[in-house]
Amino acid sequence: MADNHYDVIIIGTGAGGGTLAYRLAPSGKRILLLERGGYVPREKENWDSRAVEVENRYHIRSPGTTATARSSTPARTTSSAGTPSSTARR
Repeated sequence: MADNHYDVIIIGTGAGGGTLAYRLAPSGKRILLLERGGYVPREKENWDSRAVEVENRYHIRSPGTTATARSSTPARTTSSAGTPSSTARR
């Protein structure tokens, strides 16, 4: 049976969650990162504010959701240390 105890749980890997995970990585704590969507592809449009904000290029619509209701089921990812990932402190 897997050990499901984590010292820190981070929900979302945006600016705040990503920064927190980066700062906590060398601490030796068991960190779980949870992310709802997939990865944003590496492409030139990542740096184009019009493409991102106006054209909603990377707006994620989860299957089975509407514009007003979002799924609360996160996707599970794994950090480079081999542990699952997300942001929220227990």
